[in-house]
Amino acid sequence: MSTKANDLTIYERRANEWWDPRSPAFRSLHSVNRFRVELLFDWLGRDWSGRTVIDVGCGGGLLAAPLSKAGARVIGLDLSHASLRAASERIGRTFVRADLMRVPLASAVADVVLLADVLEHVENVELALREASRLLVAGGVVYVNTINRTRRAKLLAVDLAEGVGLVPRGTHDARLFVEPDALRQAAWRHGLVLDELQGERVDLWKTVSRWAVALRRSDDLSVGYSALFRKAATL
Repeated sequence: MSTKANDLTIYERRANEWWDPRSPAFRSLHSVNRFRVELLFDWLGRDWSGRTVIDVGCGGGLLAAPLSKAGARVIGLDLSHASLRAASERIGRTFVRADLMRVPLASAVADVVLLADVLEHVENVELALREASRLLVAGGVVYVNTINRTRRAKLLAVDLAEGVGLVPRGTHDARLFVEPDALRQAAWRHGLVLDELQGERVDLWKTVSRWAVALRRSDDLSVGYSALFRKAATL
């Protein structure tokens, strides 16, 4: 029996494991989340007081938690009821069930929109970026972390990582991976200008010793990467 690709029911079925760092489903996410938080702090500072953050596809709140602790007002959005419940119970902030293509929030309400581990799961990146731009105030930023559309990315993120159990089988569909140039062009069409771009590579020793994907910064964009886009003051 074949495994369904891009199986979003994983996050509903295994939501009770979100905050278990030993969970086979989420231990790699716990690991890479630390990498992303440090990158965000380097780019945007460590004091997030006064910032409103919309975490699109927030899951169990792994990014929302440290940013809330840093002072941000975080609103988490997801389609998974069970994941939202796990996030709310853990963090006690505002979490809303919503489709990222039709977010039930007013325009220009966020200083930061997070799209971490999101775009490689959607069919229409253009619409997702349009909605992110709508939510932002002028000068606000969108943080994206996603996977490049390359053979190497498919080999590592799908064939290898899912094959050996570093992430659950069926997590990804390589057909939905996003090239950095395509992302930049789509963002530009919605008034979002690239500020930062950071490649990443697997830290093999840490990954094997902890049996969870560990990342290091790299100039190589061929597998995973993070990008920061800023909304122009005028459109």
